[in-house]
Amino acid sequence: MRLVKRLLKFVIWVIVFGGFATFVGYHYLKSTSEDFISADEFEELAGRIEFADNLPERFYELYEEAYPKVLSTSLNKQLVKGFFAKNYVKSPSILASTISKFSRKDGDSTSISRKKAYVLAWKLEDRRTQKECLNWALHNYQFTIDFKGINQVAQFYFAKPLENLTDQEFKDIIALMKKPSLVSLPKRGPLGTH
Repeated sequence: MRLVKRLLKFVIWVIVFGGFATFVGYHYLKSTSEDFISADEFEELAGRIEFADNLPERFYELYEEAYPKVLSTSLNKQLVKGFFAKNYVKSPSILASTISKFSRKDGDSTSISRKKAYVLAWKLEDRRTQKECLNWALHNYQFTIDFKGINQVAQFYFAKPLENLTDQEFKDIIALMKKPSLVSLPKRGPLGTH
């Protein structure tokens, strides 16, 4: 009985200390954004995200079908869910922060600092919705070396504007975001035919 009490006491201390350390670490990281992005730069980025063109409503529905509740769940909830399950999905706020130039490692335009990306994503979530972040991210997403933005991908692969794509074409674009090297989209023919 005494051993059980000691074990229970130890477990409680571990939980309390772990919770406290997580709380302090989270707030410390959130406060470090000024180290890599000024207030003016953040306001500019938040403004560009706010005013990014909306995607078709059907795209949002299919995106949520592929990634349930991602547009209505905060990054923190997604991280906790991902910790206990194998299906972690990058939230739109983390997509937007990694695409922005502010999450890059110092002096390297291709390498992303995870710390900067997560800190910026948390800060973006204070001001913008996941849907707004997704809009901006997809209009600035480097799908391939040749195509930046969802509109260019729609025109090249499907020879039509984004708003005229079918459900399957939207699903193909969502798959392309997840694993660009594994997706085989139809190439456009000489007159815009598949």
